[in-house]
Amino acid sequence: MEATTSASGPRGHGGDAPDPGPEPAGPPAAASLPLPRLEEIRSGLEDAVRAAGEAIAAVAARRLIRVGHKRGEGPVSEADYAADAVLRRELTALYPEAHWLSEESAQGAPLVPGEATWVVDPLDGTREFLRGLPEFGVSVGLFLDDRPVLGAVYIPGERRLLSGLPGAGGPGARLDGEPLGRLARGAAVERVVVSRHDYEWRRLHYQIPFPVYPCGSAAVKLAHVACGRADVYLSTGPRSVWDVAGGAAVLRAVGGDLVGFDGRPLRLSPQQVGVPPFAAGEPAACRALLRRLGARL
Repeated sequence: MEATTSASGPRGHGGDAPDPGPEPAGPPAAASLPLPRLEEIRSGLEDAVRAAGEAIAAVAARRLIRVGHKRGEGPVSEADYAADAVLRRELTALYPEAHWLSEESAQGAPLVPGEATWVVDPLDGTREFLRGLPEFGVSVGLFLDDRPVLGAVYIPGERRLLSGLPGAGGPGARLDGEPLGRLARGAAVERVVVSRHDYEWRRLHYQIPFPVYPCGSAAVKLAHVACGRADVYLSTGPRSVWDVAGGAAVLRAVGGDLVGFDGRPLRLSPQQVGVPPFAAGEPAACRALLRRLGARL
């Protein structure tokens, strides 16, 4: 595939982005949802992220792909917008009361602390997608009471889908419809994944005696940890809440978390877009790696 470039304006405006339209009206979201309703939403979310992956694949099959650039950020393609449109249509129908926060389309109304909010990155890893690498994914998290209660990550290049319902005693996470086991507590760190664009992996090779490998999308890296491909994902660069919302919910559903460089669990919220550096994985393993790298916890 080839990319054609064009200038674009601020996020969600300009370029080839479709008008997302107003956010559907509805009563305020409930402070909590019963488990049967969450399970229903989870099934619908899995269908939605698969459909978004199909929209991305349809764009990838074209000879030319229109590409713009967000101010001060990376590229955005028509595949990003196509996936965003699918997710917005499906998820607002699935849970009309929820607000909408997406990397590629502006919300239609101010976000309200505590109310249900979809946090969406329709194509996390656009650079990798445009280079023909499979390291990109669709990431969606649902927040209630300013905490992720449901999330999903779909990796189109592998046709793998992970979803998770965090919380003690809940149904946990699943991979392609099958239960995903919890992370082992106290296990040694033997494999670390880092961003392909942080360039930290080159330096880390001299500080830790086990494999460190680069990967593009934050959502895919979180999925790797949840599945056991890597023990810890070390993020040293700036991230946004939509990059990690879906993967964080899956990771928490298997007993993992995002741990700040001070050793404390990160608090994610739609009200705070920026996400500071973190280690993601089983919390004790994350802290062990941070100590090895010189963090004072």
